[in-house]
Amino acid sequence: MTKKVGFFVNTTKEQAPQVVADVSQLLKKENVVPIVPDEQATDLGFPRTGVDISQMVEMVDFVLVLGGDGTLLSAAHTPNIEKVPILAINLGHLGFLTDASLDELKPTLIATLKGEYRIEHRMMLDVFVDSQSASPFHAYALNDVVIRHYTRLIELNAYVDGELFIPYNADGLIIATPSGSTAYSLSCGGTIVAPQLEAILLTPIAPHSLTVRPFIAHGEAEIKVEMHSTYERLDLSIDGVRETHTLTREAEIRVRKAKRTIQLIRSKSHSYYKALREKLMLGERIK
Repeated sequence: MTKKVGFFVNTTKEQAPQVVADVSQLLKKENVVPIVPDEQATDLGFPRTGVDISQMVEMVDFVLVLGGDGTLLSAAHTPNIEKVPILAINLGHLGFLTDASLDELKPTLIATLKGEYRIEHRMMLDVFVDSQSASPFHAYALNDVVIRHYTRLIELNAYVDGELFIPYNADGLIIATPSGSTAYSLSCGGTIVAPQLEAILLTPIAPHSLTVRPFIAHGEAEIKVEMHSTYERLDLSIDGVRETHTLTREAEIRVRKAKRTIQLIRSKSHSYYKALREKLMLGERIK
């Protein structure tokens, strides 16, 4: 059976059209069918094929993500994406979730087509929002869930497995996976957690108390957050995509490990610890 590879591309990148054209040509030489979904083909200036992103996911052997971590996060929210492996190539800067840089694209892709890779499963979060004044809301998060008000201090109560843990008085709260430990959580003082672990991180944003610290709960924990601010609207962000919901005093957010995971293709040369060391300059002396 002929292999098929789908594309999920950050079409705002200047080099994206040429990269997709070059990769498509390479795939065809390897007797592999490249599939660029219509939503992105139009932006890239390619002819439409009548296949949308959701249909593409059902057709391909793996998805090639061309962009940065933000592009991969967007891809992770495609329906049924958990069923297909993802090879992510970094066209941006940091790229903690991606496997290789643009310079390494060709050898990495060829090795993948030959089956020379391993699969790394990344934990996701199930997010539920219940409120008496709005319809229930459900989402998945690969990196994090962020609750905050962008101009005012808020009050939140956080429960772990049904027991009150910390009453937060802060600018907000980040609930993150190990994958998300190198994202917003890190910039707010949270620790870095190895992605192989199953854990849920609670990192306050600018807490107004010296006694509040970041915390790592076990992977099977259920986190419940109750609103105690009087504001009619707080911001709930899933993986950096801002979605605003009306959260009253009766509203609560429940977060737990999702049953679905994301499958990341990792080349034999990929090293998470090397990426951390080089991208964060860990241990380097400041001159």
